[in-house]
Amino acid sequence: MTRAFLPVLAAVLLLCPACRKGKDRVLARVGGSVITEPEFDRKLAEVAPNYRSYVITPSGRRQFLDVLIREKIVLEAARVSGVGRSQEYRDQLAELRRQEEEKLAEAGDYLMTRLWMDGLRKNGILAVSDDEVKAYYKEHPAEAQARHILLPTPEEAEAAKRAVRSGPGALSARFASFAQKNSLDADTAADGGRMRPMLLGEIIPELEVVFRMKSGEVAGPVASKLGYHLLLKEGERPIPFVEAEPRVRAILEKQKFDRHLQSFQSSLKVEVTDAQAQ
Repeated sequence: MTRAFLPVLAAVLLLCPACRKGKDRVLARVGGSVITEPEFDRKLAEVAPNYRSYVITPSGRRQFLDVLIREKIVLEAARVSGVGRSQEYRDQLAELRRQEEEKLAEAGDYLMTRLWMDGLRKNGILAVSDDEVKAYYKEHPAEAQARHILLPTPEEAEAAKRAVRSGPGALSARFASFAQKNSLDADTAADGGRMRPMLLGEIIPELEVVFRMKSGEVAGPVASKLGYHLLLKEGERPIPFVEAEPRVRAILEKQKFDRHLQSFQSSLKVEVTDAQAQ
């Protein structure tokens, strides 16, 4: 065997799982199947951490190996039964492959998008300077605290506005109770419509009206792509720059990304053909 051939052989062995399998330490044999150390470790990684600490003991390792042996026995019995030659098996296996191909395609799309965005950052297209962050923070140093109710029609939103403005108890309590019972926003309804504290730029543009509202004020209906919103502003809180800095940087990066994407989108034809989404 020539020296020139050795690197080629090494590459083949590294890239070929079937070739590597013979090198793996065999822990048990069950009929024509084997349990290798990599398989043992892979299965062990799937169990609860507290059980893993037990498996490192000799008795625990043997018990876990017995579990894997039983799995192999079950698999061998299924193979011998001939079910693998049935049409039902072939159909379900084909469906599993189709689902895995879809997942792989989605993962590939995500990877492509992430690498593209990483490239935008490396090329400076999304770069945000410290001066930009400081200037934005100087203009918007406080986060708003608010609740909202999302409803499907402006008429329902107007009726809700009248309902929460009158009645017994505090306005905030009435608003929260109505949100729990009626809001379409499942993420906030359970907490009485309370949204997480937000800086300007961390909420959809239609709801940025909350930053122009007074504490205790109810506003709306405000139309968005989601429906019709009622807003109750509960207050504002100035936050330290060190707390705001990463959030402001993310806001400014998103603004730059949106502008970059808009310039690309203008060259594409976008057509919605779903009649139910018109």
